[in-house]
Amino acid sequence: MISRNSILEWLIIGGGVHGTYLSNALIRNRITRRSDLRVLDPHDEPLREWKKCTSNVGMKYLRSPKVHHLDLEPFSLKHFGVCESCDERLYIPPNDRPSLKLFNRHAENVIDRNGLQNLRIKEVALRIKPGRTFHTVFGSEHIYKTKNIVIAAGNGKPFWPEWATFIRNEGAKIMHVLGDCFDKKRIPEQAVVAVVGGGMSAVQTAISLASEHREVVLISPHSIQINNYDSDPGWMGPKYLQKFRMEPNYKRRRRWINEARNRGSVTQELYRNFALLRKNKQCRFYAGKVVSADPVSSEMILLHLDTAEVTAANVIILATGFEQGLPGGAMISELARDSGFRCASCGFPIPDRYLRWWDGIYLSGSLGELETGPSAPNLIGARMAANKILSAASKTTDSSYKLYKNGY
Repeated sequence: MISRNSILEWLIIGGGVHGTYLSNALIRNRITRRSDLRVLDPHDEPLREWKKCTSNVGMKYLRSPKVHHLDLEPFSLKHFGVCESCDERLYIPPNDRPSLKLFNRHAENVIDRNGLQNLRIKEVALRIKPGRTFHTVFGSEHIYKTKNIVIAAGNGKPFWPEWATFIRNEGAKIMHVLGDCFDKKRIPEQAVVAVVGGGMSAVQTAISLASEHREVVLISPHSIQINNYDSDPGWMGPKYLQKFRMEPNYKRRRRWINEARNRGSVTQELYRNFALLRKNKQCRFYAGKVVSADPVSSEMILLHLDTAEVTAANVIILATGFEQGLPGGAMISELARDSGFRCASCGFPIPDRYLRWWDGIYLSGSLGELETGPSAPNLIGARMAANKILSAASKTTDSSYKLYKNGY
């Protein structure tokens, strides 16, 4: 435990993909010593939310290529895969996308090899008080002083539509696939399961449940759209980012981010797998928005769509993503309000080119997307953030384009 009067050099708030990568980058690039860095996170182990969500939806392969991972060397995962004995296909096209099992084993290897678990403190960050010589972070149990903070807050709470909240309160059998209470074992084998959602998580969940011989109905607000990328790969480098960062109007930046993201789309192989299930009558599909649901008994729920169609299910699984809003919630909004830090009209922070929101306070993930663009929450976004933060920390700009020279 950090002593009461000690001042850390770096405190990272959030121990998910971004926080873990950043802790590795700061140590390995000798920006700070291990004793001067800590990661504040409410979970027992790194990547807990990542592993929970990907396991719940039944993910098999990542959407990102094999050069996007938690290590610093671009081909680290590839070299690791050569040494692994696996009973499955390690990569699939396009771009050699790794299996989730390989990615997770490699991530655990990176964490163990670099002692990143030992940097963690299991605690929730509640409030940040900026200072001239150091900043103060008020945790759920302790108070921390640090010269630099990286806020790597993850997604918010799973999104529950109003109709879903209503029937949950009525005792209906409904769960959110991204929630802590989701447990596939609670779904009876003979149940008719309605999966509600239209993106990767929804289709993956439907495939996973149908593959276990359950009767599955996928209800999507739109037809299934195919795209192998979260956003155009040009957003990972100067092709689009150069113009984006030169744009002084943050409303326009926000619009470009929203337009660039391929929300509700799935990769080609997921589409093929789902189409095969439909062809074999293992899964039904409705394109329509659920407007209401009626629990007609303890075992049956009727779902009414805006297309005037009605379908029945024993269990409903929501795959409706996370609540839209500011990552970090009240901690970030209060920090902005009390300290007068710059925010755009959408409520998101306006950092400088190094992702500094204020002297010694840095942003990673979605919080920095008005600077890093639509790829900010992704694996590549962690690398982009680290590149910028390390440039500021080392007081040089020589590495500003190192990310792109390494093929990212």
